[in-house]
Amino acid sequence: MKVLVIGLGGVTNGGKTTLAKRLRKQLPNCSILAQDDFFKPESEVEIDEHGFKQYDG
Repeated sequence: MKVLVIGLGGVTNGGKTTLAKRLRKQLPNCSILAQDDFFKPESEVEIDEHGFKQYDG
């Protein structure tokens, strides 16, 4: 069986998750492993002056 791994990187709020979700719809048997899931609880992630969560801090 062949396996394809696609890594996405970029700045906070740069569209990585949006792209990953679109790829998942197009690719059979696709899974997303998000680094944010291993960061800290959502309630502890700071929000900037524009209302975006800041996972970099």
